[in-house]
Amino acid sequence: MRRFISIALLTFLLIIGGSITSFAASEEQPTSEQSNDLSLEEVVELALAKSTTIEQAEKDVDRSWEVRKAMRSGYESGTPTAGDLYEDLPGTSDYFISFLSANGNWTINQKTLELTKDSVVLQAKNNYYDILIKLNNLDTAKLSVQKAEVDYRIAAAKAVVGMVSDVEVKAAVSLLETEKSALEQAQAELENAYRTLNKLIGFKQEERPNLITSIEFKRIEEQNLENKVVWALSPDNNPYLWSKKEGYEIAKYTWTTTEPGEAGLIDKEKAEITYEEARKDTRNKIYELYDNLKTLEASYMSAEEGVNAATEALRVTQLMYKVGMVTKNDVLEKEVALASAKDGLLTVKSSYELAKATFEKPWLAFVG
Repeated sequence: MRRFISIALLTFLLIIGGSITSFAASEEQPTSEQSNDLSLEEVVELALAKSTTIEQAEKDVDRSWEVRKAMRSGYESGTPTAGDLYEDLPGTSDYFISFLSANGNWTINQKTLELTKDSVVLQAKNNYYDILIKLNNLDTAKLSVQKAEVDYRIAAAKAVVGMVSDVEVKAAVSLLETEKSALEQAQAELENAYRTLNKLIGFKQEERPNLITSIEFKRIEEQNLENKVVWALSPDNNPYLWSKKEGYEIAKYTWTTTEPGEAGLIDKEKAEITYEEARKDTRNKIYELYDNLKTLEASYMSAEEGVNAATEALRVTQLMYKVGMVTKNDVLEKEVALASAKDGLLTVKSSYELAKATFEKPWLAFVG
């Protein structure tokens, strides 16, 4: 009896000890693994925070501000001549002109910073969508290799019994090698796309985040195109045009300080041409972007119909396979066709979303 009690007590202590150990171990373990998921919004935020291009643009703003302060100090400590800036330039002091020029350059750098941020956002979206497209392409390439392997095995089996010639077998081998090469290329392109995104958002090159935001097709709201043109041609709305206009304004009141004077006059005329050309390019780009959007809308409808048709073809073939009317290879063929159709649809959706973003901020078409 005493022995039984001792054994029971020892067992109880072992159980308690194991529970304590397990509890302590569980305390040391994290409650959950760090998520590898990244939404499009998170990628955009990371890109803005990590961009060295934006950092350089911010430093340009800071530097031009320091120059502006120095020019203002020189202007205020000097004795500038009064007079209207645009009607009495010869009587205006060099201090005043230098200050105006420095002030203009500072505001241009501010607009350049805006443009740079918009460009980084568009680049982040482009890189994000590019990975999603290439992930789909890789899956399609894998299916195509699988189909080519089955075709080769069928051709080889038929050749053994004399049902096909060696030429057909060689053709199957050639197709298989082509599909394998396409698979390798798809894998390489996906890796490059990940590396490009990782560089943009400050991730290690070997990281492969899970991108969770799908590409949606959201048709742009109907609008008056002429009103859009008027809006885009206003420098107050368009930082690209604002910078060009400010460059012209600077040239208008600094050309008299250039030696020889005629050279300064030519610079002023060139600045005016540049500004007017930017306005024309902006107007033309609005129409071009709008036409592109309409073309992509039609392409989307066509691609969507292609996916629907491929989906129905696969459904019918699967039913036929269940009753023995077709082979498994026939089903695989329809799966490849559906995957290819989905690739095309995803590409159109991506192109539309990026084109829409550029249409909404047309200056992106000029700043890369």
